Amino acid sequence: MTDQVFPDLPQTPPPEPPADASAQEESSEALTPAQEMADALSAPEPETPDVSDSPFCRAMGLIAGGLAVTGVTLNFWNLDVLLPLIGAFCLLVGFRALRRVNGFLRAGYVCACLHILLLFVEFGQNAAVCRENAAADTVSTVLAFGSAAVQLVLLFCLWQGLLDMQRAVGRTPPAAPAAGALLLWYILLYVAAALFASLPLLLGAYVVWYFYLVVRLKKLSKSMAAQGCAIKPVKERFSNPKLVGSLLAVLAVVIACGFLFFGSYRMDWTPKEASTDAQVIEAYERLLALGYPESELNDLSDEDLLTCLRAERVLVRECTGGGYTNYNGKSQTNDAFHMTVVAVERPFGRLFLSYHFRWDEGTHFYGTESFAVEPNCDTGSWLAEEFSGRVFYDSPDGTTYTAPYIDPGTEQASLSNWYENCFRQLYCANLSFPNSGTNRRGYIACSLHPLSDDASRLNGQFYYVHQSSRFQYPIQTAREYQDFNVDKHRRSYAPFERMQDYFVLLRNEDGVWRIRQ
Repeated sequence: MTDQVFPDLPQTPPPEPPADASAQEESSEALTPAQEMADALSAPEPETPDVSDSPFCRAMGLIAGGLAVTGVTLNFWNLDVLLPLIGAFCLLVGFRALRRVNGFLRAGYVCACLHILLLFVEFGQNAAVCRENAAADTVSTVLAFGSAAVQLVLLFCLWQGLLDMQRAVGRTPPAAPAAGALLLWYILLYVAAALFASLPLLLGAYVVWYFYLVVRLKKLSKSMAAQGCAIKPVKERFSNPKLVGSLLAVLAVVIACGFLFFGSYRMDWTPKEASTDAQVIEAYERLLALGYPESELNDLSDEDLLTCLRAERVLVRECTGGGYTNYNGKSQTNDAFHMTVVAVERPFGRLFLSYHFRWDEGTHFYGTESFAVEPNCDTGSWLAEEFSGRVFYDSPDGTTYTAPYIDPGTEQASLSNWYENCFRQLYCANLSFPNSGTNRRGYIACSLHPLSDDASRLNGQFYYVHQSSRFQYPIQTAREYQDFNVDKHRRSYAPFERMQDYFVLLRNEDGVWRIRQ
C-alpha cells in the first residue's frame, strides 16, 4: 500500500469564547421562525427624508399653483381679476427661488416678470374708458398675443430647466413629462381657441387639466427632490412679502390713475355761439310761435332750425322721471330726469322729431352716459335719417358750453323679452358730463319720411342709461348696458340705471296729427 498525500485543508478557527457565561447561554438558545418574523414586523422602518418641505418643492408648489389658477377663468365675484393676479404672483415668487439654478429657469423668471408687467398694463387698461377706441383695441390685441407668447416660453423654460436639473444630479435620461405635457396642452388650447369661436366642450378638459397640473407637477417635484435635486435657500435683499406688497401698491396707483384721469369720455366742449343768420332767426321765431318749448328750442343747431323753416305744426310730449327697470331688477323712477319729445310737421307729410333730456341740479355724474332713440318701432312705415344732436351745460360764470356726442350712430340692439324677441335699429350716442356746471342737457333729432301714403301711426321710444356710482371694475360703459339682455351677473352689480319711455303719434281721418300723452 502506497502512501497518499492529502492536501492541506483550510482550517476553521475555533470560535472565541463568550465574554461571560450568561452570553454563552443566550447564544445557545435558537429563535423559532415565528419569533424571527414577529421581530421583523415589529422592527421600525428606516426613515426616509421628507422632501415635501424642501425649498425646491415649495418653489415648484408655487409654480404649479400659479399655473393652475391662471388657467382657470371664472366670471363671477371678480375672480376673473383676482385669480390671474394671484397666479402671477405665485409664478413670480416660485421662479424667483429657482432663478440661480440654471439658465432656463432664469429665463423663466424673466418671463414671470414680463407676465406681471403685461397683467398690470391690462389691469390699467380695464380702469380706463379710452380702451374703446381703435388704438386701445390694438393694445388689447398686442396684450393678448404677448401674454400667450410669454406663457408658452415660460412653460418651455420650466420644462427644459427641470431636465437640466436632472442632468446635473446624474439622472439619465432626464424626464419631466408633466411640464412637457403642459406646454403641449397650452399649444393645443390656443390652436383650438383660434379655430373655434366658443369652446363649451373643453370645460371638462379644463377640470382634468387642473387636477393633472396640481397632482402630476407636484409629484414630479417630489421625485426630483428625492433624487438629489435641490436649491440653496438664499436670503433676498428684498423679501417676497415686501416684493408682492410693493407690486400691489403700484397696481393700486395704476388703477386709481385710470379711474381719475380716464374714467370718462373726453368731450370737446366749446362755448355756444348765437346765430345771426336771418333764416335761422326766422325758423326760430316760427317754431316758438307754434309752441316749441323755448328752453329746448334754444339748443337746436342752425342746421336743425333750417330743417324746420317751413314747419306747419308742433306737437309736444313731456315726461318727468321716466319709468325704468334698474339693473338690479327693481322697478323705479328718477324724478331728476326730464324728457321732452317734440314732433314738427313739415310739408309733404314729413316730420322732424327731437328728443330733449335734462337733469335737475344735484345730480352726480361719475363716468359715462348713453342716450339711444328709436324714432320708429314700425320700420315698414317710416324712414328715419339725418340724425343730429349735441349736449350742453352751463358754467358758473353763465357761459353755455356744447359738445358733440361720442361715436354717435345707428346700431342693432337686442330687445328680447318675455313678449317679443327681435333686433331693432337704435341711434345711440355716448357722453360724459363734468362734475362742475349746471343745467346739463342734450338732444337727438332726426327727419322722418313716410314710406306709404297711408302712414297714420308713429311709435317711438328712447332709452337713457345713467351711471349712478363710480365703483366698478373692470370699467364698463353706459353704452354696454343699453342692451336689454346684459349678462345677469354684470347687471346685478352694475352701477347703472336705465330710463325709458315711449310716444305715439296718430293721424285722424282729417289728416291731423295728435300725440298721445
